[in-house]
Amino acid sequence: MDFKSLEAAIWVDRLGSFKAAAEALRMTQPAVSARIFQLEEMLGAQIFYRSGKRVSLTPVGVTLIDYAEQILGLRETAIAKIKGHNEEHGIIRIGAMETAVHTWLPSLMCAISEKYQHVAVDFDVNVSDEIQRKVLKGMLDIGFYIGATNSPMLTETHLCDFEMALICPAHLISEQGGRVDLKALPPMPIMTFSRNTVPHAILGSLLSREGIVHHRVCAMNSVPTIIDMLCKGVGLALLPVEVIRHHLEQGVLRIMDIGLRLPAMECVAGRLVKHGSNVVEDIVALAVESIERTRGNASSPILPSG
Repeated sequence: MDFKSLEAAIWVDRLGSFKAAAEALRMTQPAVSARIFQLEEMLGAQIFYRSGKRVSLTPVGVTLIDYAEQILGLRETAIAKIKGHNEEHGIIRIGAMETAVHTWLPSLMCAISEKYQHVAVDFDVNVSDEIQRKVLKGMLDIGFYIGATNSPMLTETHLCDFEMALICPAHLISEQGGRVDLKALPPMPIMTFSRNTVPHAILGSLLSREGIVHHRVCAMNSVPTIIDMLCKGVGLALLPVEVIRHHLEQGVLRIMDIGLRLPAMECVAGRLVKHGSNVVEDIVALAVESIERTRGNASSPILPSG
C-alpha cells in the first residue's frame, strides 16, 4: 500500500470518477484504474461501486479513505516539520465564481503577487455550489462564492454585494428608458448563469411571480459568452451590473426598468475553520481591500428605481 495508490483512491472519491481523478493527478485514466485495482487486490475487497461513469465508496472503501487521509496528512506534517516548511513559499488554492473573476479578482491577484512573491496561486473558476463543496472537502484553501452556507466547518467573511439587473441590447428600449413590461415583449431567451446558481433562482422566481411563461430561460456558465450574445441582440440577460459596466458606459447595453429592485447577491470568502494558515487569512483581508479599491476606482451606474 503506497502513498500514490492511497492518493488516487482519495481523488476518485472526491471527484466521483476515475477520469476526473486522472486529470487532477495529471495521470492517465488506466494508470489510476491500475492503482485502485492493486489496492483492491491487496485488500481482497472492492473499494468502489462502479455505475456507468460515476463511482461511490463501498463500506470497505469508506474505512480505507478515512485511514488514507490520516496517513497522507501525517506524511505532509512530517515533511513540513523536517524541511522547516514556510507557508509563504507554497501553493494557495483559490476557487472563485465568474463574477469575481471579471470584476475584482485581478486586483487581488496583483496584491497577492506583490506581497507573497514566492507563493503560487492555483485558481479554480467554478459555480458557487462546486466551490463550497471543494472548500469543505479540503480541495481549496479559500473559496469566493455567492451565499453563506453557515456551515460549522467553515469561517465565512462577507466581501461585497453584487447588484443584479435585467440587461438588454440598447436598441430594444429607448435611451430615455421607462418602465418595461416583460409580458408585452415578444418571446425571447433570457440568459443567466447555470441552473444551480442564485441568479438562475432569482430569474425563475421573477418570471413565476409575474406569470410569464413565453420567455425561455437559457443557462450558461460563461460571462463573456452571455455578454457577447447580448451585444449581438440574441435576447435578454440577468447579470450582476458590475460585469457589464463598460458596456453600459458605451451605450451598447442598457438596464431594463421592470418596476422592482432585484435582490443582490452576497459574495463571501469561505475557508475551513481549522485551516491554520496566516497566509489564507491575510489573502481574505487583501480581497476586502481589493474590492474597496476596485469599486472606488469605478463609476457606479445608476440602477432604475422600482
